[in-house]
Amino acid sequence: MATPPRAAAAGDAIVTTDRFVPHISTVPANAGQAVGLHLREKSLAAPGRRPVALFVHGAFLPSAVAFDLDHADYSCLAAAARAGFDAFAMTLTGYGASPRPMMDDPCNVDPAQQGLVIPHALAAPCAPRYPFQLVTSRTEWDEIGTIVRFIRNLRGVERVSLVGWSAGCPRAGGYAALHPEHVERLVLFAPTPFLADDDPPAALPAPGAPISIQSKSDLLGKRWGSDVRCDGQVDDAAVPEIVWREVLREDPLGARWRPEGVMRAPTRTNFGWRRHAAAIRAPTLMLVGEFDNYEGRRDAWNALRAEQRVFIRVACASHFMQFERGRHVLHRATIEWLATGAIDGATRAELQADEEGKLTTLRA
Repeated sequence: MATPPRAAAAGDAIVTTDRFVPHISTVPANAGQAVGLHLREKSLAAPGRRPVALFVHGAFLPSAVAFDLDHADYSCLAAAARAGFDAFAMTLTGYGASPRPMMDDPCNVDPAQQGLVIPHALAAPCAPRYPFQLVTSRTEWDEIGTIVRFIRNLRGVERVSLVGWSAGCPRAGGYAALHPEHVERLVLFAPTPFLADDDPPAALPAPGAPISIQSKSDLLGKRWGSDVRCDGQVDDAAVPEIVWREVLREDPLGARWRPEGVMRAPTRTNFGWRRHAAAIRAPTLMLVGEFDNYEGRRDAWNALRAEQRVFIRVACASHFMQFERGRHVLHRATIEWLATGAIDGATRAELQADEEGKLTTLRA
C-alpha cells in the first residue's frame, strides 16, 4: 500500500533534481551500449517517505516540456509535488536530453518531411543513411522498466504509479499490463487510439527513417490551434509560444534546422496497445478532452477491464489540456486518483467536467 501523501505546508520548498539513469540500450541503432536516460524529479525539500508517481510523455514533446512547463501553474510535476508526491518524469530515447542515436544527420529525416528543412539543414532531398525506424514499443517498455527499477530502489517502494499522455498511454499502459506487480495506479490522458496492427512486424528494425519532425505551425496551428474551440480554453495567450520556446531549448540542434526551428522525435514501431489495454489491472483513471478526437480516444476505455476505473470527459479541452484551462481538472483529478483510487468517491463511473471545471458524476 502506498504511503498517503502529505500536501505542502506554507513555506515548504519544492526541489527539482535532474538525473541520468544508466541503461543498456535495446534500441537497434545503439543496442548494447550504456546510455543515460534523463529523469526529472520534483519533490518537497523536507525529508519524508512519500508516494511516487512517474510521468511518461507522448510522441513529440519531451517530459520537461509536457509535464514541467516553466510558467505560472502549468507544471504537472510541481502540482503533484505540492500535493505530497515524489513526482518523476522520464524522457525516452530520441527526445530531449536522452540519447538520440542516428538523429544528428538531417538526411535521416523521413523523406516525406525533408522539405521542412530545405534549404536550411539540407540543400536537397537525400536518402536516409540509417534506413530504419528508430525505436519500438519493446525498447520503450525496456526503458520504462529501467526507470521504474531505479525509482523503486531510490525510494524503497514496491510499486510506482504511472501517468501517461497521448503515446505515453500505450507506453505506460503496456508496461502496467506486462508488470502489474510494480504498478500502483494509472492515469492515462488523451490516449492514442488503437492501431490496425497489434503484433510487431516479423523483422525489426522496420524499414523507414529514424527521424520525424514537426514545424512550429504543425504543432501550434494544425495540431493544437485547430482544436481550440471555446472562449477561454487557452487562458494565457502567451503559453503556445512558451511551449515552442521550451521545445527548442530541449533540442538545440532542431532549433537550427529551420529559421523558427523544428521539433525532432524518433520514428516508432508501435504494437500491443489493444491487447495491453484489456490486460491492465491497476486502478485506472482516463481523461479525454471533448475536442480531442473524443470517440477515437475512447478505444482504450472501451477495452479496459480493470475493476477500479473512472472516465472523465474534460469539456472545453483539447489534446493539450495540460496547457489550457483544463489543466486544473487534470491536476486535481490526477492527484486525487493517485492518492485514493477514486474521484469524488466514485470508482466505476463516467465523469464529465463542465466549463468551470466542476466534476459531475454520470453513473455508467
